[in-house]
Amino acid sequence: MSGKGARGVTRLKRILLGLLVALLAGVTSYAVSLGVFAGLKIKGYTYLFRATEPYDLVIKHVRILDGTGENGPFRGDIAIRDGYICGVGYINQKNSPVFDAGGLTAIPWPLRFKKEDGFVEHLLQTSYPRYEEEEIYLLEGPYGGLSLAEAASELGVTPGEMFARLSGEYPAGARVILVPLRKPAGEPGVKELLAGLTSCRAEALGERDRGAVKAGCRADLYLFKTVDYPEEKLIQLLRRGSVPDPVFRLQAGKFLNM
Repeated sequence: MSGKGARGVTRLKRILLGLLVALLAGVTSYAVSLGVFAGLKIKGYTYLFRATEPYDLVIKHVRILDGTGENGPFRGDIAIRDGYICGVGYINQKNSPVFDAGGLTAIPWPLRFKKEDGFVEHLLQTSYPRYEEEEIYLLEGPYGGLSLAEAASELGVTPGEMFARLSGEYPAGARVILVPLRKPAGEPGVKELLAGLTSCRAEALGERDRGAVKAGCRADLYLFKTVDYPEEKLIQLLRRGSVPDPVFRLQAGKFLNM
């Protein structure tokens, strides 16, 4: 091969090597970016890199308990349009109405079961311990809408003691409904207990666009003062089937008490 031909081959090899290095660098950069984005999504940031404005409302600087049972509390913004959440994370609020929710925590509205929801009914007197205390929901009296477990926690007694009490107080034909709920993985802390009152119930009702603070869900939100509800107090409240008293309530993205 002539010297000129050898130099041409060498030059081609250098070009190919450069292209290979550039390709590897691009793949590595993409993988790192994807990993960072996936990590942010785990923390609830589902809308970090895209923004289409204006929105009907942007809630800024809020602490979020999203009700999914998967994420612990995190801080971010919530974008709302046409009554639905369309973004959670860092939101570009350009040309959009803004509500600064610093010092507040956002949760989905809790859901209650009713007789009309079409779940299987059963006699109260033969429901426990045949079915688990978390699956038995009371329909009547001061504990209507609560599970047997939640009613027991409300009084600070065991489910067996609560069942005996209710069996003595309710008429012989009193009925309950049976609702097998998805149970979030892990020990029942704040995120798991809240999910039991929100997204898990929405799934049981076949309403997957409710019960969570995430894109695609209805913007039905409670906002409460974070400082008034430390974790231990919040856990005690959720175990009883209750949630903090809201400072603000939003239904389909509209404030009900402003």
